[in-house]
Amino acid sequence: MGIMFWAIVTVTMAILEIIIPGLVTIWFACAGLVLVLISEMVKNSTVEFFIFAVTALFLVIFTRPVLKRWIEVKKKAYEGEGSETVIENITGDGKYEVRFKGVLWTAISPYIFVKGEKVIINGFEGNKIILRKKEED
Repeated sequence: MGIMFWAIVTVTMAILEIIIPGLVTIWFACAGLVLVLISEMVKNSTVEFFIFAVTALFLVIFTRPVLKRWIEVKKKAYEGEGSETVIENITGDGKYEVRFKGVLWTAISPYIFVKGEKVIINGFEGNKIILRKKEED
């Protein structure tokens, strides 16, 4: 299959991980990177694919749970709940964009907000912030 094929697989999987974070496609990107490094030595597509599959499976089975636990611990240690932020953009269907700690986040809420409204961070769900209405003083 060659270096170019595995480089494309690596970049594609890395981009997918950025778009849809889930700690799965990153391991396929890592397996693709392994093949970029060794594909010139292997020269057999079947063997290359087998090495890719075994490497990706190994990484998903043995490293994903460890990394996921580590991320959960970091997330629990992070005290962002109760913080105030402002609705920067409305993307539709109860989804919003808010800036928190200098980073633009996707936010969800059962409440309806308007652009510029101050809201409270109620929690985190994956890579999204859960919002609630700010209580009026």
